[in-house]
Amino acid sequence: MNKIFGVVSLAILSFVFLGNALKSVVTSTVFVSEGEFASFLNISVDKTQILVELLIGSSVMALAVAPFLLTRQRAHKIASISALVAAGCYAVLGLTMTMGPALFVRELMVIITFALGGFFISFFAPIAQLAINDVENERERVFLTTVWTSAQPVAFLITPQLVKYVALDIGTGNYFLIFAIFPIFYLFLTKTVLKTSEAQITNKETLSSEKIDWQTIGFIIVTIAAFEAWTLSNSLSGVISAISLSFMGAFFIVALIAGLHLKKKRQQDTLKNVDEEVQKKGLPPTATFLLIGLFILEVPSTGFFDGAYLIRHLCAPTLIEDRASLGAASQITAVALGGALFVRWPRLMPVLLLSGILLLLIGSLGFIRYPDLPVDASFFYYSKMVAQAGMGLVTTVIVGVVMAECRGNPVMALLPALVIMFGTEFGLEILEIVYQGAKLYGLQEVEAYRVIFYAQVIAIIIALIPCIEGLYLKHKSQKMAAVL
Repeated sequence: MNKIFGVVSLAILSFVFLGNALKSVVTSTVFVSEGEFASFLNISVDKTQILVELLIGSSVMALAVAPFLLTRQRAHKIASISALVAAGCYAVLGLTMTMGPALFVRELMVIITFALGGFFISFFAPIAQLAINDVENERERVFLTTVWTSAQPVAFLITPQLVKYVALDIGTGNYFLIFAIFPIFYLFLTKTVLKTSEAQITNKETLSSEKIDWQTIGFIIVTIAAFEAWTLSNSLSGVISAISLSFMGAFFIVALIAGLHLKKKRQQDTLKNVDEEVQKKGLPPTATFLLIGLFILEVPSTGFFDGAYLIRHLCAPTLIEDRASLGAASQITAVALGGALFVRWPRLMPVLLLSGILLLLIGSLGFIRYPDLPVDASFFYYSKMVAQAGMGLVTTVIVGVVMAECRGNPVMALLPALVIMFGTEFGLEILEIVYQGAKLYGLQEVEAYRVIFYAQVIAIIIALIPCIEGLYLKHKSQKMAAVL
């Protein structure tokens, strides 16, 4: 990192940071501006969660198709389309909120802009990962991975302040009009950052990337759409309503068909390409188990239900906001510290990973005590900070290891962004089902939340299994390499 303060290095840092921060800015803005969106759409504040689900759902869909669509050759084109469409969506959203047309037009514009904008802006994260994967120096790659990982908590830390002191002053509509400039700035950075990647494309890569498997992409989109329809009906109608059960059945049928299609396609590809180079393109075992562990750990670390518990029990808004800010700051610190230690002493990876899981477990155990406490701001702060620090440490280590393990396959290196986002989505929905199930069982609201907190702890303990297996495989491969 000798040229870290040079123009090119600053461009790369900005590109990587914005790649994983911009979609989080939009999501955080909705969280902070729930009251204004509820008034603008003439709905209750609770129903604004639908907007968040729409954003997350479109992001999951984009990240799921990215490995099948995004290559070095197409990176510039996809970045251009994504940036222009995202900028257009947020500009239209800003104009709609500024002009205040009829209610039907407002609803239509919000749905379209949130769905399309969330879909296209989510491509920024895997494009940034593609750029990181092309960096030759191991330390620089880990450093940029740390920047990429820290972008999301930084966005959640800064955005509430922007909404309070900027959006409230100039109006949320003008706020989104200004935000529409950032995707264009990201597009400008691609001209500097991604040109190196294109220079590395071989003729074989160019030929193999010409064909897009639209059939597989179609199966993925339909499966995720079915999942989103099911989860949305759970929020609106309840988990045991006839509509929700019908959507659940449809989702499992679609998922089964899609799974069989993917399995058949993989078998066909294996038969067609049996040479060593293609075989190396599969996801390495270490990366596989660590990504499974990260997916499970995203379930208890959504941060929604512990915050919702405090809101439901009339804690002061300043306490909840300060708690969220301290948690984000703690996560940023852990990401930076973990990344620095990982760069300096790579052999500390197992210690860093297990320490992160332990911190997340301790913080989550603290959540279980919430129903037994009166308002205890210090305990609420510390438990959140410890849990967020643990998750930041875990994410930094796992993403860094996966990126290193997938150096020979840039497509597989795109998976961390999908795992993080889909794990969050899955966690929100699974815990919502746990909550509604506890209420149906006859538990009062406080005890239903306690069941959620226990479920979060159980998920962390379960995640230890694939993480330990991944560490064992990593140790085994290093030992074999040393012998050879």
